[in-house]
Amino acid sequence: MGGAHRLKDPAALLAAAMAASGVLLVVMGSRLSFFLDDWVFILYKRDFSLDAFLAPDNEHLVAGPVAVWKLMLATFGLGSALPYRVVSTAMLLLGAWFLFVWIRRRIGGWPALLMTLPILFLGAAFEDLFWFASITFLGSMACGLGMLVALDRRDKVGDRLACAWLIGSMLFSSLWLAFAVGAVVDIALRRGDRNWRRRAFVVAVPIVLYAIWWLGWGDNGESSVTLHNIATTPLFALDSFAAAIGSLVGLATPGEGLPSPPGLDWGRPLAVALGALAAWRLYRLERIPRSLWVVLAIALAFWIFGGIAVKPGRVPWASRYQYPGAAMVLLVAAGMLSGLKLDRRLLPPALIAVAVSLAGNGLLIQQSYDFYLATSRLIKANLTAMEISRNTVEPSFYLEEEFADTGFDHIDAGSYFSAVDAFGSPAYTIDELQASPEPARFAADKVLLNALRVVVEPVSRSAVPNRGCIPVDGTQQLKVPPGGAAVLAGPQPVTDIKMRRFSTPGKNTPLPVDFQTGIAPHQAVAIAIPVDLSTVPWKMQLEGGPATVCPLEAG
Repeated sequence: MGGAHRLKDPAALLAAAMAASGVLLVVMGSRLSFFLDDWVFILYKRDFSLDAFLAPDNEHLVAGPVAVWKLMLATFGLGSALPYRVVSTAMLLLGAWFLFVWIRRRIGGWPALLMTLPILFLGAAFEDLFWFASITFLGSMACGLGMLVALDRRDKVGDRLACAWLIGSMLFSSLWLAFAVGAVVDIALRRGDRNWRRRAFVVAVPIVLYAIWWLGWGDNGESSVTLHNIATTPLFALDSFAAAIGSLVGLATPGEGLPSPPGLDWGRPLAVALGALAAWRLYRLERIPRSLWVVLAIALAFWIFGGIAVKPGRVPWASRYQYPGAAMVLLVAAGMLSGLKLDRRLLPPALIAVAVSLAGNGLLIQQSYDFYLATSRLIKANLTAMEISRNTVEPSFYLEEEFADTGFDHIDAGSYFSAVDAFGSPAYTIDELQASPEPARFAADKVLLNALRVVVEPVSRSAVPNRGCIPVDGTQQLKVPPGGAAVLAGPQPVTDIKMRRFSTPGKNTPLPVDFQTGIAPHQAVAIAIPVDLSTVPWKMQLEGGPATVCPLEAG
């Protein structure tokens, strides 16, 4: 009986869905590496100075994320992504629970359940789901939604909780400003019921703290506010609304590599239709609920602030904006339906809509996970290559996309090795690298040749060692001696020298490095290879005429 009763409880069903979402995202995420902004926190905010906590990151106050990163690194190190995925997923689930609670108070448990389910599997928000650095938005959203739930108490305790939640939101990202606008509207609209002066602290305290931060650190950040951005903000807001709707209903369109843009083709007409329905609903309302004004203010502030601060990468359909945007749409929709007794005949189409959303977003979760898994393999392989070359690589060596095959690892060798010494290594072991897919091994070879600064230099014939030499032709794969080799061309030129170490040659797999260095007949070159931390030998293939290969002294 107890189990059957729980099946009739929307909150229990939501808890089950949250558990399913949590397990899915944690299991998937635990197989991934760290991406892009993750490395900013790992490598460049290591110290415990005020600047480390309070220096703006992309114009945001990120003291909260910095504190979380420091705690996670000190506790778990870099060896596994699993603990990080548990924390980021927990933030997503907390926000979803607060969203459900707020909506349930307006339109009931079952509609709230159906509206919240897509948030738990919002594939269009793949960056929020799979990047730990996205705790900036996840934390701000969870705390901001917690503020809304606290304000619903309509008492002193609720106001104190709301203030605390708003401060928490402020510490994670500038997204808190939208929730601060909502809190101001709530205080203003309820001034007839409760003394606004006694409630002003809900917003005043975080604003004062934010102002202190701004005067000390925030005004040093690069501002993206321009007259052009201000003029185009209405269009940005409309496209943000459309993108959020397209993402929410599962109609985001897959692009090359990653989904892009999320559903604008579908979202725009849907936005027009929903806008018309919203206008009709407002017309029919005898009195607009106060809570609707609050969430409308939050949503508009979020999109307006986003439009004012546009810069490259900050587009309405950016993945990291889809979770906040979708939540804003749901809040406004619930506010408009507040107090309305929903017809049971709407249940079948509502279930179909949720099913479409879950199917479409589930596909995007899989697609984005596949992309990030392939990218993670490249990152781990590149880091392994850098670690292999640690004894000789320059501290300023940087993983460039042209040879690392990914732009998701913004890492310099000196900072990386310092972090590895402190927190352990997120890279593959040599055995794991050798078992990794070909693209990862291919990239590792290119990183190694760049990190080791392997070059081909002409030498005189007299400088070619006369011991241990072997004749080769263009069909042979030759193991290169540990210190490198000298190559002496025969009567015909050697047109190319190609090398590999971990990658596997094949009909459709080019060797990773083509020196494009020809050797004239009876001329010689030396290829010196610094000794590194791997015993796996390099392999060489010559193209053109036969030649003689002699070992160089290991140095």
